[in-house]
Amino acid sequence: MRIAIFGAGAVGSYLAAKLIKSSNHEVFLIARGAHLEALKSKGLTITSINGDFHLKTINATENPSDIGPVDTILLTVKGEMVLEAAKNIGPLVKNDTAILPLQNGVESPEIIKRIIKGDHVLGGMCRIFSTIAKPGEINHFGSEPLVVLGELDGEESERVVKIRDSLLDSHIKSYISDNIHRTMWEKLLFVGPIGCLGAVTRAPLGVILNNPETRKLLISLMEEIYEVARKKLIPLKKSIIKESLDYAENSPPNATSSMQRDIIEGNPSELETQTGVIRRLGKILKVETPAHDHIYSALLPMELKARGEVVFPEI
Repeated sequence: MRIAIFGAGAVGSYLAAKLIKSSNHEVFLIARGAHLEALKSKGLTITSINGDFHLKTINATENPSDIGPVDTILLTVKGEMVLEAAKNIGPLVKNDTAILPLQNGVESPEIIKRIIKGDHVLGGMCRIFSTIAKPGEINHFGSEPLVVLGELDGEESERVVKIRDSLLDSHIKSYISDNIHRTMWEKLLFVGPIGCLGAVTRAPLGVILNNPETRKLLISLMEEIYEVARKKLIPLKKSIIKESLDYAENSPPNATSSMQRDIIEGNPSELETQTGVIRRLGKILKVETPAHDHIYSALLPMELKARGEVVFPEI
């Protein structure tokens, strides 16, 4: 299978490395900046709880036209970059290309479908703790990665089976969801609250969970997402809040989310796709979201600064 990883950062590079190591696929990485230069000159190094390894030769580029049509695109850009990515993946797409978005958020499939016409887009979710330790080196830690995928209509199609099997053959835990919309909302209910609350508090996951006040606020954020999803007719089970808290309890106490790290480091983040989306849908669906409203408002100035839309005066 010809596979393109569009947006090969911490998540995409790890998945690419596992697929390449299996030797069953022709894998291409679309990356940029210092990470791209390191991939081209030094290869890709993975440090992982599942074992470290190094790949000397990586097919990496910034230009999709260098690759041409592929069978599968794993879209691993961050949520705020999905629209731009969809406008640039055209050279990778042929009649039967499957596009699997794996960033946080629930709106990616519809955004891509507005740009890429035809039956190309799947739904997906990736759960992984990984960071770019330095250009060309990915650090995976904490827990076993998981990729869940599915057709948007719930059908178990030949193409999702083929992609799932390719991931499993590459030692990436994966399964097909019979309702990928529900699965994506389950992920948002976990990662969204942890990301925005971590950004506000500047605290790692263990501190947030062990402080009664921040734990209470975390639960409030999860409850608001549950209510918005319910009003949107997403069949989340009520136990998902407890299950998400249990998963958090079993995660590394020093864990931080990508959105939290981006905001703290002054980079553009997924604030709109993880937190703003709940405010927007809450207004449309007549669901009150006071916790999201307050945290979004507190983080927005830093987000606008990171995007160059406001300049803070010197103190």
